[in-house]
Formats: sequence, C-alpha cells, structure tokens
Amino acid sequence: MIVVTPEQMKYLEAEADRNGNSYENLMELAGKKLSEKITEMLCNDKQKKVLFLCGNGNNAGDCFVAARYLENTDICCTVAMLCGTPKTDISLLNFNRMRNTEIISEHREIMNALRTEKFSLAADGVFGTGFRGELPEKICEVFAACADLKILAVDVPSGGNCKTGAVSIGTLKADETITFAFSKFGMTQYPLKSFCGKVCVADIGIHQKFTENLDCIINITDNETIKGIIPQKVPDSHKGNYGRLLTVCGSETMPGACIMSLESALKSGVGLVQAAVPESLIQVIATRLPEVMFLPLTTDSNGCITFDNFDKIIRHSKNATSVLIGCGIGVTEQTKTLVKNLIANINCPVILDADGINCIADSIDIIKQSMSDIIITPHPAEMGRLCNVPTGEIQSDRLQAALEFAKENNVTVVLKGAGTVIAGNNRVNVNTNGNPGMAKGGSGDVLAGIIASLKAQGISAYDSAVLGTFIHGLAGDEAASEMSMQSMTATDIIKKLSMVFKTCTNGL
Repeated sequence: MIVVTPEQMKYLEAEADRNGNSYENLMELAGKKLSEKITEMLCNDKQKKVLFLCGNGNNAGDCFVAARYLENTDICCTVAMLCGTPKTDISLLNFNRMRNTEIISEHREIMNALRTEKFSLAADGVFGTGFRGELPEKICEVFAACADLKILAVDVPSGGNCKTGAVSIGTLKADETITFAFSKFGMTQYPLKSFCGKVCVADIGIHQKFTENLDCIINITDNETIKGIIPQKVPDSHKGNYGRLLTVCGSETMPGACIMSLESALKSGVGLVQAAVPESLIQVIATRLPEVMFLPLTTDSNGCITFDNFDKIIRHSKNATSVLIGCGIGVTEQTKTLVKNLIANINCPVILDADGINCIADSIDIIKQSMSDIIITPHPAEMGRLCNVPTGEIQSDRLQAALEFAKENNVTVVLKGAGTVIAGNNRVNVNTNGNPGMAKGGSGDVLAGIIASLKAQGISAYDSAVLGTFIHGLAGDEAASEMSMQSMTATDIIKKLSMVFKTCTNGL
C-alpha cells in the first residue's frame, strides 16, 4: 500500500484536477465519504448528534459537504467554526451550500454547546495534512472539552504532522481517522500513529498511476509486498546454491550478540555460515550451533578482535556472498581500524550493524569508498552518530534522515524503531508490524542476521532489508502472542522464525 507525504498529496491532487477530477469534485467525494463514515459510526446510536469542528481551510470544506449530505437524514449536525470564515474558494462555496445545518462560531458559544448538548460524535476537521507547529490555545480548550465524545478525525487528527509524525500539545485522540486517497507517511510514525485510532482510506478518484511520477515511492510493507522475494527451493539444488555468509561479530564480553545473529541467519535459509570470532568463543558457539563453521581470530586484553586479523578475514570474504559486521564486536581503536579497512576492501555485499556502525561513525566517507552493496541497520542513536546530529533530530524527521543518508552514501538504510523506515534506490518502505516487546537487547542482532542471510542468498540489498524487517516483525508478534510483550526475549523471536517463513512460503 502506498503512503504519501503532504507535498506528494498536493501534487497528486493537482494531477487529478489537471486530468478532469477537479478540486471541487475531490472535495465533494471526500465529504460524501465522510458522511458515510459518520452514518456507519452512529448506526447503533440513539442520539445521532454530530459536532463538526471546522477550521477555515479545505478540511472544513469536507465537513461542510458531509453536513449537507446528512441534512435530510436522522443525524442532527452542528458546524462549529473555530477559525473564522472559510478562506479557500471551494470551502466557502460548500459552506454556503448548507441549508439546514446549525452553525456556531463564537468560542463561548462553542464551549457552551459542548457543555449543554449531548453530541454523539465530534468530527475533527480543523487542520489538515499541511499542519505544522502548535495548536492555538482556544482550539486546545475546545478539544479538551470533547474528550468524552467519540472522535472521527478528518484526513488526520488536527495537530498531527503528516510528514514527520510529530503532534502538537492538545491534539485530540481519534477513535477513527478517515483519510482520503492515500494514507499519509506521518500516520505510520509515533506519536501521531497513536492518535489516529483505526485508519480508513477513502477513495476519492485519484488514480494510483499518478504516483508513478513521485520523487520517491513510499510503501507500507505487507504480504503483497514480499510475494516473490523469498527465493524458491529448487529440487536439485545444494547448499552452495543458497549463499555463503561470513560474520565478523562478537567479543569475549558480548558473545550473545554473535550467537543470536548466527542463529537467526541459519533459520533464514542461507546455505553456509562461517563465523569469524574470537578463538575463545568457538567452543561455546559450536555447542549451541553445530551448523556453523569458524574462523578463529586473535583478541586484545579486553577480548575484542584486533586489526592483525584483517588479511585472514579478507581472504575468507572472497568466498562469501555477504558479510555481516558488527554485532557485539565492541568499539576500540583496533576494531575501528579493522572495520574501516574491511569496508574499503571487501568485494561482496556488507551488512553493517550495531558496533560496526559505531566503528565508522567518525569517518562515514569510508562507505563511499566501498566496492560493495552496503546495508546499514542503525537505531536512532546510531543514526545520529552517523549524521553527527542529536538522536532527537533523527526522530523528528525519520523519513528525511533515512532518505538523505541513503542517497548521499549510496547505501540501503534500515532506520529501526516503531515504524521502521527502509530507504534505498529512491524507494522507501515502512514496516508497521512488530511490537514494544521487541525493544530488548538482542532484537537488533536477530534482525541483522536475518537480513544478512537473505542478502547472501542473492536477494537485492533493498529487498533483503524490506523482507528481513517484515519477517522480524512477524516473528516478534508471534512471540508476543504466545509469551507476552513483557516476557518475550530476542531468542524467542528466533524460535518463531520457522513458523513465519513457513507461512510466508506457503509451507515450502
């Protein structure tokens, strides 16, 4: 499913208008769909009284049209003008078309109606998808007085930023949101996502073909997206047909990160896995994962691998179809030097996670020198280190952060978090499955192993990231369903990978 930014939505509306579906008709269709949604929400309500909360833009116009459609029904409508008279021509046109709808405009009058009238539902059409900044105090006061009502947001809850997912203080939480033509990117991100309630996308006649000329296509990852990505097993195949993954992970103080990435990689279908790890870890890993081959590495006094392993790792990387670097290696002068040199010299695709990312944060230009496809899987703090900005700045516009870094450095970015953003090749996917129970140590190592395994099997970097993130989220949801978000661990996610892959490959 395609989602759009506010700027993209403006372009799509203009294209529709240019191709015969006028702005006036778009508003008519949106208002009609809004009236149908209100009728549906009030089907079992005896009172059937609706308060339209309106601004002075086109969102209010949608409400005026809906009120007109409801004038000859058993639903009683009141239109509250919170920002004065309509300022757009088509909104004013539809305001004047209402005939039997009560209209109130004074703040005191609106607050009094909320105290004395028994409204069933408030339709929030104050601000639309172009809103930025903070809500005015008087509007916050009106919204606070609506707290006990059923709330339907028109296009987006007023106060929500449809580009970034930010929300203003005072934003009204909706039970449902009806959004028009396409869902908006900001509604996939927190905190705005938690204010939208159930989201319904209403068709208003804007053809999907118009999206082909957008600067960047944004998709929500779903079952349709991943169809055909997972490689089919061929009857006369052998282990060499499914890739060879080399991992450079682990240290004596963080062996678990290495183990979890290895186990998730094995469960994700790669033919052969070789672990380049501190020699002291081999016995414990081999006991847990007998399928893994090993490349023993020397370490410093802290148990972290050293640069003198470089030639050995490069030699073995020549047989690999992907290399995973970073899970649990630690950040020392030796690991930083090693990782930078590996990135500059490895000739096959590289997946860079966790400490692998931290090791290059002070010299990200090394990525541009790479001869390989690179996938990076940062959480917001790691992304901030790569971009040399605070974590909050990354979180304030996750789409822009991921897209810009992917473009500037020619890499695939998996910006983790609720609503993980995958960016690369001028495409974006937003992953909306998964749950808060996955926010535990080791979950990222599991994701890195899945993506690295898929890349080793010959899937493109972008598709490996999209599929890997989706599979990871599904497995996390299965673990939460069985064990609870409170009690699940990263290893529980690994245990669910077999079931998830079976489902996604129709049991093959």
